[in-house]
Amino acid sequence: MLFNTVKPQPRLIGLILLGAAALLASGCRPSGIEELSSNELFTLEFGKMEDQLDLFQIKGELLSTKNRLIMRDGLFYLANGNSSKIMEFSSYGDLIFLLYNSNTNPKPVSFNPDSSADLAATRQAVTYPLMSIGEIAVDSEKHLYVEDAVPEERQVKDKELGVVLNRSVLRFDRHGKLTYFIGQEGMGGTPFPFIDGLYVTEKDELVVICRTSRSWLVFWYSRQGTLLYQVEIDLKNLPLPQKDAIPMVAKIHPDLRQPLLYLMLYYFQNTIDESTKSTSSVKNLPARIYSLALDSGRYGNYLEVPQDGFRKELVGTKQIEVPFPSYELLGVSGGGYFFLLRAEDQNLYQLLILNDKGRIVNRRVMVIEDSELYFKSVRLSSTGIIYALLCQEYGAKILWWRSDKLLREEKE
Repeated sequence: MLFNTVKPQPRLIGLILLGAAALLASGCRPSGIEELSSNELFTLEFGKMEDQLDLFQIKGELLSTKNRLIMRDGLFYLANGNSSKIMEFSSYGDLIFLLYNSNTNPKPVSFNPDSSADLAATRQAVTYPLMSIGEIAVDSEKHLYVEDAVPEERQVKDKELGVVLNRSVLRFDRHGKLTYFIGQEGMGGTPFPFIDGLYVTEKDELVVICRTSRSWLVFWYSRQGTLLYQVEIDLKNLPLPQKDAIPMVAKIHPDLRQPLLYLMLYYFQNTIDESTKSTSSVKNLPARIYSLALDSGRYGNYLEVPQDGFRKELVGTKQIEVPFPSYELLGVSGGGYFFLLRAEDQNLYQLLILNDKGRIVNRRVMVIEDSELYFKSVRLSSTGIIYALLCQEYGAKILWWRSDKLLREEKE
């Protein structure tokens, strides 16, 4: 999941807010680029109750379990790994549906039929022994796909990959009933290794993207759970812009309309420090986004990501040029537009949108107050809306940026 960040640090909220305001007023914003403003939709409290997010341990330390947010058709699905529960909210923050492990969560109070005569018709809480949930996805019929751990007796040691296969994908219907689980071969198949992402295409086909130290594995299933495509991406045989380039897979996203993958590749070159004769790798080649056809297993065309460039930074009494962080691939919209995001400065990001020919169709700056956050997850919807879960010291908020309107401007 892109831009999932955990950053525990001391809070100096008043000073940080003043600093952020000073930053934006000081001219650090890239000249001539408009801001894409965010809209806060609703907030969540931290805690164990059914409509709260459990993010911290008792001593205030962040947990390493996954927390994932998915937006589909105006609804938000939040998977809370620490509590082993999945909450479905309206865009106003009303809790509509809850799937939870009764051993790790208290009995929902707000779902008590005695509290409202209409609750049974509009809201639902369902128990299921979720163990260690991770990535989630939702299709057009509100089927919920949930990554979860498999019991120890079903785990498999894969000597060839050098990993333990211990993850599966559970499929629930819109009422929270488990219909089947998916493994590598399809329904009831072998468990997966580490799952990097779950995606649902426009045809409601499920895509499972896995990662090991040696390769990436992609499994593409029909809406009935039948395996359609399987590909292993060998890290030693990635496309190169030149022979001495060293590639790194930054992210893989599926095309939502056809059986294609998009690989965001960074490239490094070895350099030798003449004074010490030591070798180091430096990223000084443009990143590329390659397409990979699943029916043939061949790489196709690529888009070259604009160079990151440099910014001036004051070090002591001198201003020096410091390279910008790399663009990251936030996602690919259903219309085939590539959304990339990079940090410009503290709390300031630049959004870059490319079409399928690699042409820049829009740029915007976005304010995300990183310095105030313990946890951040920023995602892209299939329609081109950027949305986020941002967790501060005393609670979390759900917000979005209507970046889909930038695509309408392009089409007009």
